[in-house]
Amino acid sequence: MDMLAVERLTKSFGGLIAVSDVSFEVPERRVTALIGPNGAGKTTLFNTISGIFAPDRGRVRFDGVDITGWSPHRITALGLGRTFQNVQLFQNLNTLENVAAARYCRTGSGLVDALLWRKRDRADRREMFGRAAELLDSVGLGDKRLLMPGELPYGDQRRLEIARALATEPTLLILDEPTAGMVAREAEEVVGLMRRLCASGVTLMLIEHNMNVVMSVSDKVVVLNFGRKIAEGTPAEIERNPDVIEAYLGRDE
Repeated sequence: MDMLAVERLTKSFGGLIAVSDVSFEVPERRVTALIGPNGAGKTTLFNTISGIFAPDRGRVRFDGVDITGWSPHRITALGLGRTFQNVQLFQNLNTLENVAAARYCRTGSGLVDALLWRKRDRADRREMFGRAAELLDSVGLGDKRLLMPGELPYGDQRRLEIARALATEPTLLILDEPTAGMVAREAEEVVGLMRRLCASGVTLMLIEHNMNVVMSVSDKVVVLNFGRKIAEGTPAEIERNPDVIEAYLGRDE
């Protein structure tokens, strides 16, 4: 069964077509990698799937629901979480608070409950911070829960973003360059985390430039070049695909 289906998706900015007629499926409980040279349209595609951009044409179906043109918060509430190419953390909140803040879509209390310090709000806050602490432990940041984002090295900031995305309880988690800025050991830890997430039932889709990570963790790879899909298949098939080799290395004259 497919968790996500992208159907002939197109997005342009003025006269520039960033994504052109792209279609593919993301199988449930598997890892699908989206790769391609810089400027291929990968992040624009992610932004269009997750509701940051509205597509010019095409459709996005998530878990059987047509979410084309939905706002990001509606898509998140449905179960699609994501991280960003450029780390997007709350700089005025500590590590624990950053993750707890993402639990808003899974709580039932509102502004009046908070102002009156009602029992439901207190219970929600306990749950939010308890779950946030668990997620920080799961990504290896449990001992840094009181640090501010600016006090964390870049690799830890990446892991913090993953923990915050997981706080929304996604069934599909989209990761935009999850191992960027990490040394080999840190990247291996993130690969291990992705495998554990898949084993727990979470479907993953990622943009990643580290080909060792792509080939070791992915079940399926989709390749973009100049906004168009040029290949799709298993890691072994993509590794041998002449169109992919040409996109990365150029054509011999």
